[in-house]
Amino acid sequence: MEMKTIIYVLYFCLLINCKPNNQFLIKTNNDYLECKNKFPKRLVEYLPTKLTNTYCSYVCSEVVSRNDVGLKVNNYNVDISEIDSIATYLQSKSIAKYSSNDTCLLIVNRFETLDSYENREDIIIKDSVKIERDCYKNLYPVPNFIEFRNHSAKELNIGPDFDIYVLEAKSGNYFKEYNLKPNPQMPNNWKNGYSKGVALSREENTVIYWAIVW
Repeated sequence: MEMKTIIYVLYFCLLINCKPNNQFLIKTNNDYLECKNKFPKRLVEYLPTKLTNTYCSYVCSEVVSRNDVGLKVNNYNVDISEIDSIATYLQSKSIAKYSSNDTCLLIVNRFETLDSYENREDIIIKDSVKIERDCYKNLYPVPNFIEFRNHSAKELNIGPDFDIYVLEAKSGNYFKEYNLKPNPQMPNNWKNGYSKGVALSREENTVIYWAIVW
């Protein structure tokens, strides 16, 4: 099935107090669930069932032509105690843990820039050497957090103090409904695949959930 190449980006709760009875939050949660239901349950079932944080955003993407399919949920202003609790859980559930400051990370769509992302411009592969590197051998793919708009971690686009936990990642075309072509930005053994995980930062009080397909 050929999916429409449409991207949905919604930012909310950034300027208002999102109380449980706030009609805007209720509508936003309905929109979030509508987005979440677009994707196969086995891909997104671990994502939050609803959005309750005061400051939050999500990105719902179905841009098949750019190998950019999936859902990311960003929770800001998260209490340290909650982050510690999430980290404790992830330590026993994750298959890999990385730092956003690592010198070698296998990043999905690493050549996507803010300009190409926002304007839907052609992606330019400026350094093809970065597609295939020996250090990728035992790594699992993590997202390009381009929507986060933080360039302090270079290609990863989040701050240098994030811990990145990969919960599940497999190479191959597991979601045939998207009819995805091989991703030219990825190494040969990861031309298609999916990845699920969580990135968190105690310094920025932020937790990011992702479930992506390429």
